Amino acid sequence: MQSFNASLFDELTPIYPDTDAAEGTDSYRVAGCNGTFTGVHIMLNGLVPGIPVSVEIQGPHRSYKTFRLRALPVEVNTGAKQRTEYLKDDVNENVIRRAPFMTYDVLEPFFKIFQPLYTTAAIAVKIPIEYCRKQRTQTFQISVTHAGITRRLTLFIDEYPASIPKAGKDTFKYVNWFTLDHIAEAFNCEKWSPRFFIILERYMRAAVFSRQNVYNIELYEVFDLDKNGRPRLNEKRLTAIINLARRSGMAYLQGGAFTGRLCPTSDNDSFYQSLDHENIQNPDEIGEAFKLAAFDEFDHVTEAKVLTSGAPLSTEQGEADLRSMAAQLYAYLQKNNLCDIWTQCCLDEPNEALEPVYRKINRIVRAEMPGIELLEPTLVGSPLEDTMDIWCPTVAEYEENQDFYSSRIAKGEKLWVYTCLTPGANYCNRLLDMERLRQVWLGWSPMRYPDISGYLHWGGTFYQKEGVYNRQTAFFSENVLEFHPKYAMFLPAGDGCIFFPGHNFPLICTRSEAHRIGLEDLCLLTQLNQSCPEKVQSMLDRVFRKFCDFEKDVTVYRKVRKELLEAVSQN
Repeated sequence: MQSFNASLFDELTPIYPDTDAAEGTDSYRVAGCNGTFTGVHIMLNGLVPGIPVSVEIQGPHRSYKTFRLRALPVEVNTGAKQRTEYLKDDVNENVIRRAPFMTYDVLEPFFKIFQPLYTTAAIAVKIPIEYCRKQRTQTFQISVTHAGITRRLTLFIDEYPASIPKAGKDTFKYVNWFTLDHIAEAFNCEKWSPRFFIILERYMRAAVFSRQNVYNIELYEVFDLDKNGRPRLNEKRLTAIINLARRSGMAYLQGGAFTGRLCPTSDNDSFYQSLDHENIQNPDEIGEAFKLAAFDEFDHVTEAKVLTSGAPLSTEQGEADLRSMAAQLYAYLQKNNLCDIWTQCCLDEPNEALEPVYRKINRIVRAEMPGIELLEPTLVGSPLEDTMDIWCPTVAEYEENQDFYSSRIAKGEKLWVYTCLTPGANYCNRLLDMERLRQVWLGWSPMRYPDISGYLHWGGTFYQKEGVYNRQTAFFSENVLEFHPKYAMFLPAGDGCIFFPGHNFPLICTRSEAHRIGLEDLCLLTQLNQSCPEKVQSMLDRVFRKFCDFEKDVTVYRKVRKELLEAVSQN
């Protein structure tokens, strides 16, 4: 029988099913402080599928958890400019590997033993730091046994007496959007049933663990249509969601967009009927036609619709529906004293073509919801001046147009940033074919750019029941038995999801953990900046200079982070 190997890797170093355990080490040292979770990954080679792997950990305490790492596919690389490389035929030179490949991401908890499915496997070990009053080093011995052979590994944890507060009202604002239909599908439960609310609360708590403190409520989830087809607020359902969010630890609430683009090609059947089928030579031409039409239209669409009723904003009914929704929601917020913790979106990602209709929507919402701050993920700044209280451009849009956004800050407006299917290239984002350090630097970014007061990503749980681990990555948008691929709808790998469905509970991933680590670092940087701003600046200059200019070597990051822990603890 082939002897198996086991070795340790830094949890921020991407590993793959074909990673050679010989590249790792038998012992590893990490550092942390009170309120943080230190971790390490274990790579296993030479396993016999079906024969169990057991893990024993001995140390000063038993407050640790073990997770089996699940690999996800990267079917198409992130594009250098937009979505995937396929869309614009733009090769992205700044990826960790060329697609297709598998990379470990999802953390599935186990206790002591699991059964490997393949000849390789990976494990994550997580250990919290608590009650540290002075600097100390804790030693944990890890024994991994398989087929009668035991490999022994050692983890050293340098603990510091600095402290990280829990995510909440006074920490950096961070939100992921939840797609509730997909959660219900993944757990095979009826939406709004008692079991659904149990699962949803577990998702919220997983998000808070990852330092999310803002919960986004999509308005189409809490508005029904009355017998006349007009929007009516379901106060009971909205109250249930809000109570769940606040009980889970969410400090702030965000209202999803009232309206969305009115795009004819979003109706696939109508699109197919419009094609000149007689002159189509092969099925790939349909995918090509959809790709070109959908994105040309996306850039030029000028109309919007109310998301609940579907009424166009160019009609009297559309205006009336929007006004009614805003008024009903505002009355609810006032009645329940929620105005101070609520921000509101009007139309997700307005661009130049949508500027006239966006201003119309904006005026209506401001009139009906006075005093509520409006926050919009936006593709452009100009020509949307004087519409937003909180600007939320992509990290690339912000970095390339800092003068514009600084001028808005000078007028008393605020700034968040977001990532989604863009940017690619060498920008910070949290896609699967990017270094995990990029998520850490998203946490550091508010220290480099003090105007940034929040971070948003749309894809918290955007997956479907079929092929859960596959469809959150670059995927075909058609149903199982449709055979005309619409490649334009590819999302970059990892864009749609950062929390995954397990067995009756959600699973975190290496990317959510990296983002959590970065946000914990932000707390330390903020503390140190009060007494030693020059030290903070020196650290930033060494590892995070811009959203597109940062350190990619994990060993360099670990060295700087240890210096940060020492400096904060001394102060």
